[in-house]
Amino acid sequence: MNKTQASMLSNILEDKASKRIYVTKLCTQDLPHIIEYLDDISSKNGATKIIVKVPTKYSPFFNQYNYQLEAYIPAYFADQTDVLFMCKYTQKERQQAEKHYLGLLQNMCNTLPSTCTKSLNQALHLRELCNTDIPNMISVFKQVFETYPFPIFETDFLQQSMLDGTRYFGVFEANKLVAISSAECDAENKNAEMTDFAVLPSHRGMCLASHLLIEMEHALRKDKYVTVYTIARLQCMPMNKTFYNAQYQYTGTLIQNTQISGSIQSMNVWYKRL
Repeated sequence: MNKTQASMLSNILEDKASKRIYVTKLCTQDLPHIIEYLDDISSKNGATKIIVKVPTKYSPFFNQYNYQLEAYIPAYFADQTDVLFMCKYTQKERQQAEKHYLGLLQNMCNTLPSTCTKSLNQALHLRELCNTDIPNMISVFKQVFETYPFPIFETDFLQQSMLDGTRYFGVFEANKLVAISSAECDAENKNAEMTDFAVLPSHRGMCLASHLLIEMEHALRKDKYVTVYTIARLQCMPMNKTFYNAQYQYTGTLIQNTQISGSIQSMNVWYKRL
């Protein structure tokens, strides 16, 4: 995934593996020219989806150009306004979601959330990770993910993400790292994306993702964060259930959005006010 370098001030990612253009941070000074610019780089790169995180007040502008709302996060910005995930497709076939998994998601949402009652095994301990943990982090990520939308298998990327404010947490058995998660922190707006959950197959079924999520929420509350959210694979029902049980609210599905674990998959957006 490459960051586009051009006259635009917005943060624009060309995600060739996912065949999408992703505007992760919209600079309103780029309006209205960003529409034509996105269309142009989409065509040049063979991207079949453009997705933009749009402050609510600018959604009418994007609606004019056939962008559709797929999901949103309330109170995303410091002034407590929302952000909308607005999308445009250049290939009709890409707009088809995985109906079977949407049905499973609906069934889950029709049930009451249930809290994991398993305490952390006494043989395990949980702590925040640092630079010296990076080799072990890469080893876990490689065992869990065939492919990933960001270069989490690379030392330089993980080091830079830590410098940029992403906080990683891990569960250890003795000195062996067995589970990871991260909080990608936006200190200015006091929101964080809860992401990069990876649990070794040998340690699944122990509620480790739930324990990591609780620990991250606790750390973020101490730092006065307001909103946390995740973008979870539609096909990974256990991960969706982890957030559902933790009282996160579902706001929509990003259709055929992200190349992960070997294929382009739809992603569910969940949020929670701390």
